[in-house]
Amino acid sequence: MAELQDEIAQLLRKHQAKTGKLLTIGTVESATGGRIGDKITNVSGSSDYYKGSIVAYSNEAKTGIVGVRKETIQNHGAVSPETAIEMAEGGRDLLKVDICISDTGIAGLTGATPGKPVGLFYFGLSADDAVLYKEHRFRGNREKNKQKATETALSILREYLEKRLNEVTSEALEERHVVTCFLEHGNKILILRRSTKVGTYRRSWAGVSGYIETNDIEQAFTEISQETQLYKNDLKLIKRGKPLEVIDRSLNRKWIVHPFLFHVKSPEKIKIDWEHTETKWIKPNELSKYETVPGLGEALGRVIK
Repeated sequence: MAELQDEIAQLLRKHQAKTGKLLTIGTVESATGGRIGDKITNVSGSSDYYKGSIVAYSNEAKTGIVGVRKETIQNHGAVSPETAIEMAEGGRDLLKVDICISDTGIAGLTGATPGKPVGLFYFGLSADDAVLYKEHRFRGNREKNKQKATETALSILREYLEKRLNEVTSEALEERHVVTCFLEHGNKILILRRSTKVGTYRRSWAGVSGYIETNDIEQAFTEISQETQLYKNDLKLIKRGKPLEVIDRSLNRKWIVHPFLFHVKSPEKIKIDWEHTETKWIKPNELSKYETVPGLGEALGRVIK
């Protein structure tokens, strides 16, 4: 049986497959002391979507770091729905994530006040389409209460993701096949900045690309000649990568990208056309520093040895 953190990872990947967007997560923890984040990061690859945690145990940390209003704690207490919500909202802003989950509670054995017994916890969740809180009361010792609170926070996150996934539109995507060609010389690759005259992804960095009208390899040579003035005798095919799917919900489109890597014999011959405004030769591991067309990094990974 899959654990909660594994189910959360699977839901995030399913959402990405349907929408093209991988939702990011952060946590702001008080009584659980970092256990929620620890559970989430038990999944290999969680760094793709989990961006960090703030452990705001004291009231000073809640107000001074996370941004909970002092008036909220004075009027409602540190263990309250209002504080849980402001912790989640503050964490989402600070960590720059799509979803933030928070907890505040009385783990025990001390800390109870009139109306707020040991085991009382509030959980907050903030996202671009929802702000909510949940109240739970646990009846174990300190260790058991913290364990149950951690599981509950993950359950709340899982339930939210299930609901969000179910609401994703199922309308059919337009499918378009394109080539993306990386040109290599001296252990560097060429990236080109798209001009404002092209139809999509203006000003983004890309490889040589275009719609497939014949077959993929012939289209690759055609696009390279049109966009760089290099021809077959100027190139050597190094690798033809496995096609990948890139979904762009904003365009209602599924790109099927056919990646290629070519060695350029004489880079000084390159002359760009109207589709691009500038070029750069970079090391492959530098690509993440640039704002690129969707899926360019993964396409490169399929042809780099």
